[in-house]
Amino acid sequence: MTCKKCKWEFCWVCMGPWSEHGTSWYNCARYEEKGETKNMDAQSKSRASLERYLHYYNRFANHEQSMKLEQELHLRTEKKMEEMQEASTLSWIEVQFLSKAVDTLGKCRTVLKWTYAMAFYLAKNNQTQMFEDNQNDLEQAVESLAELLEKPLEDEKIAELRQQTTDKTVYVQRRCEILLQDTLKGYEEERWIWADPIKI
Repeated sequence: MTCKKCKWEFCWVCMGPWSEHGTSWYNCARYEEKGETKNMDAQSKSRASLERYLHYYNRFANHEQSMKLEQELHLRTEKKMEEMQEASTLSWIEVQFLSKAVDTLGKCRTVLKWTYAMAFYLAKNNQTQMFEDNQNDLEQAVESLAELLEKPLEDEKIAELRQQTTDKTVYVQRRCEILLQDTLKGYEEERWIWADPIKI
């Protein structure tokens, strides 16, 4: 993200400088342990456990907060839809792509929010790595769609905005379906290995 006032670029997930992310976008969404837990004393293990919990909780809370902010986005989008109708020949039905995009954003943020809860309980292995890769793909797509929706309306670029938003909405929906289907398939195939076995 970029601050509108000072133009400083930062990651909305970890709030760190964007320059430190290099080419690995959203890698901060994956928790990386800082060393061997076997060689730690009790206090260090406790601190590491708290850091891991806070990592996942903060990302869960970020998506929950974004969902609340998107309620305001819904109102702004309705105004933008009216402006779009006035500035172009598009009908009310033809500007519904914006409303659909905001709805998709909300649904996908709900999915992302709960994937962080699940990731917290998963043991570290290749399956978890693939799960987090799917999660990162969806997160990047969601943020890209959110950025499109926040763009100011330019009369001469309405057709371009409509095409980009529609394409990105479809892509985001597809990434969400892939994540959900793979998660369900993992349950059915008993691929998920839990850090602490879940007893039902």
